[in-house]
Amino acid sequence: MLTGRPALATVLLCLVCLLALKPQPAAAAAAAIRCTRDIIKWVGELIKKTSDLQWLDCRLYTPTIQDYQNCPSSTLKCFADEVKVLVKEWETVGVVGFRNLKLNIKLEILASRFNQTESECRQCELLKVQNATVFLEDLRSTLQIINTDFCR
Repeated sequence: MLTGRPALATVLLCLVCLLALKPQPAAAAAAAIRCTRDIIKWVGELIKKTSDLQWLDCRLYTPTIQDYQNCPSSTLKCFADEVKVLVKEWETVGVVGFRNLKLNIKLEILASRFNQTESECRQCELLKVQNATVFLEDLRSTLQIINTDFCR
């Protein structure tokens, strides 16, 4: 058994270790659930596929970074709805397997993690229409901003 200064040093060392292991504060935990690394990976896969399907000329409502900054939840919901449209368009010409990614569902879940009022947000149908490549690049840029803000 330790006594004197070695015992005090051991107790202090244990205390420091316990403090280091304490759970994350609520704000850090809330930020972590907005981290989107896996979603970016799947968007990258879709971008690769668009080069093979340029002839399809799929047109999608495309939110901007400014839309995300003003209305994150509705912007992500719009991206989710349009990803669903894109996957259905691809399925009509025989491209399968992307529905299983459930990317639109992942985006909807991410959208639900942002609290916002939607009264001043633009509806998806009022946004600029872009081809699939531009749409997916803008989605990836938006997700990268989210990661910059929320991934640790």
